[in-house]
Formats: sequence, structure tokens, C-alpha cells
Amino acid sequence: MLDYVTHLFRLKAIIEEGSLGRAAQRLNVTQPALSRSVSQLEKHFGQPILIRHSRGVAPTPFGERVLSSALGIERHWQLAEKLLQTDPAEGKTSIRIGAGPIWRGAILPEFINQLQKDFPKVVFELLSIEPRGSLRDLKEGRLDFVFTGVDLTPEGEPGISVMPFARILANVVARKNHPIFQHRGPDGTIAPIRLLDFPWVVYSAMPNYRDMMRHAIYEHLGVEPEVRVICDGLLPTLRLLELGDFLAVMPHAAINRDLTPNLRAVPAGLTPRRNQAAFFYRSEMDDWEIVQAIRRLCLQRFGPLESQKP
Repeated sequence: MLDYVTHLFRLKAIIEEGSLGRAAQRLNVTQPALSRSVSQLEKHFGQPILIRHSRGVAPTPFGERVLSSALGIERHWQLAEKLLQTDPAEGKTSIRIGAGPIWRGAILPEFINQLQKDFPKVVFELLSIEPRGSLRDLKEGRLDFVFTGVDLTPEGEPGISVMPFARILANVVARKNHPIFQHRGPDGTIAPIRLLDFPWVVYSAMPNYRDMMRHAIYEHLGVEPEVRVICDGLLPTLRLLELGDFLAVMPHAAINRDLTPNLRAVPAGLTPRRNQAAFFYRSEMDDWEIVQAIRRLCLQRFGPLESQKP
């Protein structure tokens, strides 16, 4: 087992350098030793891993998959080694958590505040993600955990564990003194037709919110609202909502009395829109204490998924 881990780490250096000679210098081993490692891997997997050309070497498509696995193994080894060390002089390890802006602003600070108390040897890196690339970043160790409402693994993904933990409600949002609230009826609701009286801002970093806005209004009124601003930044979107007469569809977590005290949900009687949020991590971390702690925090914060409104 350890021999193959060594072979994989050597392969990583070869592919990164694009040359057996440069990889040999970097690792301080001989080129024949690296060639033997590649041969052992190709024999083990039964497929070619490298293509040799005039300028050096490059991975085959299968070699790219092997490299992806090697990166994940390397990251797992780094974390395991650090977390098992008991000597304070060895320093701390970093856990890289990827999440969208709303998660980073409204939910994860609560989690990290507790986790840093329970795991004093860990430094938590809270990073932004691009949903389409976050699964690969997770598999290859550039991220350790991902929190998102985007389904990264609709077909399932070998080596990735998923914990769905929340159904996230999306609301029509406006500033608290927005003129739309003057149209409340006796029952406190606002006729959906009034949503067409005002300009809309679309938070484009999460395309599903634009789709939610269009479908929710179209199914009630048969027309789409007037979009005046498309913004991929969360803070500018929230600021526009606070300053102007804009409306937007945003997740309920964005209506936070501490973070956004001037925003309110607009009770326009639209069909509620919900996304399912999930916690993603590499499967080999299933029994790690820090993963179990995060799972408990998800349950404490949101309750069992089956008890949440569909």
C-alpha cells in the first residue's frame, strides 16, 4: 500500500514538472527510479498513464484521473499527519472550507466559532467557491469541505460523501420602508401583480435564484418582471436592495437582522421556493471527529431534514 502511495506522489511530481529529469531533481531521486514507479502504476492499473513526447511527458486521460486521486490522497495524508500529532511545536493544520457568499456570511461563522473552540489545533480557512469547479477542488484536496445549495453530485460521485441538511427557503426581498409594503391588504399580504411595479436586481452568482424569480412570478402572472440590474456580488446586491426600490429573490438566510437589518421578506403569496443545502466532503474522512462535529452542528442549527418543510 505505502509503495503505491510513493509511486503516486512521484507521478504527481512528474506530471507537474512535465519531465522525468526535472522531477528527479525536485525529488532527489534517479530517473530510473521514477520510470520504475510509472511502470509499476501502469502495470497495476493496466492502462498507460503517461505519453512521452519531444518536450517531456504528459498524462493520458486516465493519467489525469490517477493524478486527481493522488492529489486527494496527498491532502488526506497531510491532514491525518497533522491531526495525529500531539506536540504543540509541530504547529497547526488548516482545514479549507468552501462555500458561497451567503453561507460564508450568515451560517458558517456560527459553525466555525464553535469548531475553533473544540479543535484548537486547527486553523479554519473559509474560501469562496465556483460551484462548477468545487467538486474537483474537493476531490483533489484544494478544498476539504464544501457547503452549497447547488447539487454537485446529481448522479452520485465515488469518493465523495454528501449530507443534505437543510431546505433553504427563497423569498422576495425588499428594504423595510419599500413602497411595495404600502399595498398590504387586510390579511397582511401583497397582491403578486404589485411585483411588476418595481425594478428587479438579480443576484447572478447563483443562477438558480434568477430561475426561481422568473418561474415564481411567471406561474402567477404569465409575465416576467423587469430586470434592471444583474450583479454577481452579494454585498453590492444587498446594498442596492437597501438603497433603491429594487426587489430580488434571495435565500431566507440573507434576511438576517444582524447582517441586513433593513431587509424584509415581501409577503406576495408566491409559491415558496426551496433549495436543498448539503455538506460535501471526501469519504475517507467519514469517521473523523471534525466531520462528526460538523454533522452535529448542522442538525442543531437546522434540525432533522425530514422534519423540515418540503
